[in-house]
Amino acid sequence: MEKRFRLTSKQTGTILSGNDISQVILSILVGYFGNYGHRPHWMSIAVILGAGSGFAAALPHFIYGPGKDAIRIAEFTSRSASALISNITRVTSKEKRQELCHLQPDLNCEDEDMAAESFIGPVILLFISQFCVGITVTTFYSIGVTYLDDNISKKSYPIYYAFTFMLRILGPVTGFFMGGKCLSMWIDPQKQPNLTRKDPRWYGAWWIGYLFIGCNLLLAGSLLMLFPRKLPATLRRESKKVLRQAEKDEQAGAKRGIEYFASLAKTKQTEREKPTFKNLLRALRRIFTNKIWVGNLFNTVVYVLAASGYWNFKPKYLENQFRKSTSESSYYTGVTSLVSLMLGTGLGGAVLRWAQPGPRFVTGYNIFITLLQSCSYVVLMFVGCPKVDVVGPVEGLEGPPCSADCGCSDRYSPICSEDKTTLFYSPCYAGCTVANTSASPIVYSDCHCITNGTDPFNKTFIGDTVSPDSATFGYATSGYCEEPCNAFIYYIIIQTVVKTVASTGRVGSNLIHIRSVADEDKGIALGTLTVCLSLFGFIPAPIMMGAIVDSACLIWDKTCGKFGNCWLYDSDKFRIIIHMVPAVLIFISVFGDIVVYYYSRQLDLYGIAEEEIDLEQTKNKEEEEEEEQEEEEEEEEKTPLKTEEEKIKKEKPEDLDSC
Repeated sequence: MEKRFRLTSKQTGTILSGNDISQVILSILVGYFGNYGHRPHWMSIAVILGAGSGFAAALPHFIYGPGKDAIRIAEFTSRSASALISNITRVTSKEKRQELCHLQPDLNCEDEDMAAESFIGPVILLFISQFCVGITVTTFYSIGVTYLDDNISKKSYPIYYAFTFMLRILGPVTGFFMGGKCLSMWIDPQKQPNLTRKDPRWYGAWWIGYLFIGCNLLLAGSLLMLFPRKLPATLRRESKKVLRQAEKDEQAGAKRGIEYFASLAKTKQTEREKPTFKNLLRALRRIFTNKIWVGNLFNTVVYVLAASGYWNFKPKYLENQFRKSTSESSYYTGVTSLVSLMLGTGLGGAVLRWAQPGPRFVTGYNIFITLLQSCSYVVLMFVGCPKVDVVGPVEGLEGPPCSADCGCSDRYSPICSEDKTTLFYSPCYAGCTVANTSASPIVYSDCHCITNGTDPFNKTFIGDTVSPDSATFGYATSGYCEEPCNAFIYYIIIQTVVKTVASTGRVGSNLIHIRSVADEDKGIALGTLTVCLSLFGFIPAPIMMGAIVDSACLIWDKTCGKFGNCWLYDSDKFRIIIHMVPAVLIFISVFGDIVVYYYSRQLDLYGIAEEEIDLEQTKNKEEEEEEEQEEEEEEEEKTPLKTEEEKIKKEKPEDLDSC
């Protein structure tokens, strides 16, 4: 998408921030007021809105098409072969776009095919789409988590949350796989250029995935509309609780029972249940004076600021650091996320459900995994492939003398020499004059700067000017040179192991968020958490990291003096900054974990305190009944029966009455 609409990483980050801006605006209101309405209906409407956002995201493709560059590449590379270019009079306009050595510069910016396109419209549409996605996310997760917690027992919540979180992970991971599949297809599926998918000029079909997402969300939203306000099992559990209360205190219990069943029938709503802005402010005051909740909030926000920026640009990093194609980068990102997050979250949820470790253990373990992740980013900072040296106008350098008279433009179109040792900025900077577009990858021949695999700046090179004699000239292929580098395997292994261990603490962290506040404050606590995450985490993260990533760019797309997306990064600088920033931020976030650990001694994670109260009440009631029975027996022993008839009547009163 960046290449299609010539977007910088910072602009991409701004588009992604639309998701979080809507969450900042609506999360608190939805989290508070939504929990007093029909929650499944709220979620259903929000998910259907998300379906509309998916269709809106694909709309720019149908309005603006695949783009002039993609059309030009597809049309030109589909030809059987280009003719030998021996002089300027035989150079066609389309062949000039192939960046061959033309002997004269082609600076005709009036040409419609070369004019820089303005893409304000797609940016606006994509931003609106992300804004609507934010509404879906904040409604579904603010209300959905409380709906789940209210309809299951507190002991079972960890395993249910782990399962739902794994499904939540499966969504983005499936998106990575689907994105990889879509990006492996040409942006216009009806055409197929002779380019490899690792060629930086490859344009993937980015828009297809949004249509698939929109259709699935539409189906899911329709099914959510069928869910009741409360699940049947919850109604049975609450009814039993009311009946137990009635047995204990007939008068008060009967009154509570009437109010409860009346509320189910929507015939009565107590004053306490009415949502007001005054009660909203009181709830906010309660949660922000809760030290455990605030400490966990600080840790989560800073961690998201670190991790979100990294994960947004991880596919781009894999593509540039390890020379992976766009589709391969998406696949590997999806695989590592799927394996580590699902395994770690499932294990963590199972331990919390059945082992039920104490609050100090859970919070102390969070400190350990936070420090582990910070250290892992430091280690990954030193795992990478050697920097790519490009022959051409990079980092203030001039091109080789053998192509000085070719009139090369700034368009980046990398090719690799026949000996796979030298990467040229474009066929023009290699002095190539012939392109065989029937081959895949494209083969460029008659390259004046390539001969016997020698360095283009070596004195053994063929002259300083282009010669028509091509007998000793070499050839090159489009795309990057294949470089032997095993660092990618180690990178994936380290990241997968660390992320698996770190994921075991996700359920515990969420449990702390919910159990550290009162039941009536759960919705507003989750809504406030979403606002803080968006405002201080998700919104600034892609913009901040995008600006940092842009600072490592070596080659910008330039069309008639206008800058677009980045084609090539300084791999060493890119590797350091994309890992150093999250390493520092995650280390800072550990201070929030320390605060939670300090105040968590009395935290009830599994609802044990409530059960103990119920058990104690039941036990006291049984003891009272036993005492009453003993007193009755003692009185009977002290008062002897006067007649045999009274004794029989005492033992079998019903039989006597019937007689």
